[in-house]
Amino acid sequence: MLRGLYSAASGMFSLERRQETLSNNLANAQTPGFKKDDTVLRAFPKLLVERIRDFNENIPGSTGLPGQGVPIGELTKGVYAQERIPSFLQGTLVQTDQPLDIAIEDQNIPLQVVNGRTVKPTAFFAVELPDGSVGYTRNGKWDLDANGNLVTSDGYRVLGADHKPIQITGGVSKENLYINADGQLIANPNDPAQSRNVGQIGIAVVQNPYELTRQGGNVYKSENPLPFIQDAGGTNPGVALHQGVIEQSNVDPGQTMADMMMTVRAYEANQKVVGVYNQSLEQLYSVGKING
Repeated sequence: MLRGLYSAASGMFSLERRQETLSNNLANAQTPGFKKDDTVLRAFPKLLVERIRDFNENIPGSTGLPGQGVPIGELTKGVYAQERIPSFLQGTLVQTDQPLDIAIEDQNIPLQVVNGRTVKPTAFFAVELPDGSVGYTRNGKWDLDANGNLVTSDGYRVLGADHKPIQITGGVSKENLYINADGQLIANPNDPAQSRNVGQIGIAVVQNPYELTRQGGNVYKSENPLPFIQDAGGTNPGVALHQGVIEQSNVDPGQTMADMMMTVRAYEANQKVVGVYNQSLEQLYSVGKING
């Protein structure tokens, strides 16, 4: 009897984790460049159930020999939430006309085969984290801080092609910055006499983005620093930047709400199963007391 109770309880635990993931996705539906997570539910290994001390019935598959059980069938012990897998699909690009809104378009990157699995490489902006390490993000909502550093909306300094934070000097305002498709920052583009290159945005392409680890704050980290496409010997596999454009989250709010409602209903179904088992155990306990 308790096997069914454990199966229902495992379903409740797994659905709770799935609901947490969906809630986090929905909370970041308006976060620029956010990539949603999908929860993978897997079944526990199955068990082969046999009857013991029962050798008199002529059942197919039974030898009838002493010590040989009679096979009944397989028993599933429930499910568990194995992991959260991010979806790196391109989000919708929206025109904002803000000079420091930058979006990455990487749909033209060819597919790669990694460990026998076809994956889609993904391009990221590189940022400097508070501990000095390098993080990777798709958040292209930027601004200039008081020192002229190019920073994301989360306050991380954006790294240039030289792997150093980009700092705009000389009193150049963000309205007088032009960023081309290759990531070059040009100050005063409309004045040939004062026009100058003030930096280049560093772009890293991850061949297998599923190896990245989410750090929070819409940032991922890699065990080993990733090369930039502007590094010596590097090539641009089909990445383009768009100024005045922002990449929205790839979360579909309507679908996420529907998934959340389905998850709640499945949780309630498992909850009712647990309640039925609880009532059965109470009756069994009462019978045991009377017989005693």
